[in-house]
Amino acid sequence: MLQRQEIMLIRAALQFWYEEMDLDDADMFAIYSGGPRIKPFWRGEDIQRLRQQLIAARLRYAVCQSDATRVKIPRLFDTPAAANQVMADGSDRLGVVLVDAPAG
Repeated sequence: MLQRQEIMLIRAALQFWYEEMDLDDADMFAIYSGGPRIKPFWRGEDIQRLRQQLIAARLRYAVCQSDATRVKIPRLFDTPAAANQVMADGSDRLGVVLVDAPAG
C-alpha cells in the first residue's frame, strides 16, 4: 500500500537519479527500470518537476468497486484505516489517490 513513507522514498530516488545518473544512458535506464532499453526522453528539469509535484501532492485513499473501475463511496480518506472502516463488503478495494496541489 502506497503511504507517505513510500512517497518520500520515491522523491529521494528521483533526486538521486537527477544528481548521480547519466540521463542519456539507455542501458543504465533499462537496468534500473526493469524495462526495455530506450533512450529516456526526459531532462533534469522534468525529474525535478515530478519531485516537486510529489512534495506538494496530498495522498488520499478511496473505496473502489472490486474491478477497480469506479469509486464506490464519493469521499476521499486521509488514511487507509479510515477507508477500510467504511468498506461494505470483502470485494471492495482500497484505491490510492494523489491529489495535485492547487494552482497558484
